[in-house]
Amino acid sequence: MKLDQVRAFIAVVETGSFRSAATAIHKTQPSISASIKSLEEQYDILLFDRDSYRPTLTAAGHSFFQQSKKLLSQVQQLESLGHNLSHGVDMPLRICLSQMTLTSNCMQKIKQFTQLHPHISLDITTGHMHGVQETLLKDQSDIAIGPRYGLDDRHAFTELMTVNMVTVIHPDLLEELNTIGGKSSGKIKQQQLYPIPQILVSNPSRSNKNNDGYQHLLATGKRWFVSDFNAKKTLLLNGFGWARMPRHIIKENLDSGELIAIDIEQFASTSEMPVLMIRLRNQTRSHQANLFWDFMKP
Repeated sequence: MKLDQVRAFIAVVETGSFRSAATAIHKTQPSISASIKSLEEQYDILLFDRDSYRPTLTAAGHSFFQQSKKLLSQVQQLESLGHNLSHGVDMPLRICLSQMTLTSNCMQKIKQFTQLHPHISLDITTGHMHGVQETLLKDQSDIAIGPRYGLDDRHAFTELMTVNMVTVIHPDLLEELNTIGGKSSGKIKQQQLYPIPQILVSNPSRSNKNNDGYQHLLATGKRWFVSDFNAKKTLLLNGFGWARMPRHIIKENLDSGELIAIDIEQFASTSEMPVLMIRLRNQTRSHQANLFWDFMKP
């Protein structure tokens, strides 16, 4: 199989005919036909149903097309990398940040790095829970910063800071809880919260929404899942549930009384969550990654 054959095949699918494909990629129509025939003969499959007026993909052709598109995209990325490297252009340093690590201190530290090394381009994405470190495994990031979710022997890490987690609720809901169930030793009973949704940020690396990956859950009760902390905060501020939140995200709301910190019996209502800088042990780190790692370490 040759790349020209794959390009010819993709062109036929995307343009709808052999003639249009030949025009699109500046080849003759016989060469396009020959490329398709060579692919079919090499793998003993039919890529197109030629009984119709226009070439129509067979089931095998459809599968082959999907993988061909991925292959061509990877080839184009590799070609772009080769050209950049030949001209002395460094690739961006890819950093994935957990949403809960977006504190002023962390952001200012990264800002200082960019000022110290203006020639280094950063490509920053955000994630949550296991999704942060999985960007390393999927080669979508070079360094990740987040909590200790899903780490194993493949990962090297160092602690950067801690994030204070606090359990909060809207004051109207808290008043309802106190009216209905009362308090025990100043704490809320878990049973009182069962009818009220516990709001959680979805774990992007899990297909289901059970307990997998969540460390702080009540044994039973309602659970709502949202995509990020902003959605979580909005639901809390409108009295739709209760949740553990990073204190720095809701500090102003706690100070204003819009949200109230609560203490729940036999539950980690408050805690300090370590934030780690993470990389893969067997990954060859670039010079930029080494500079960033050394700069961010406490």
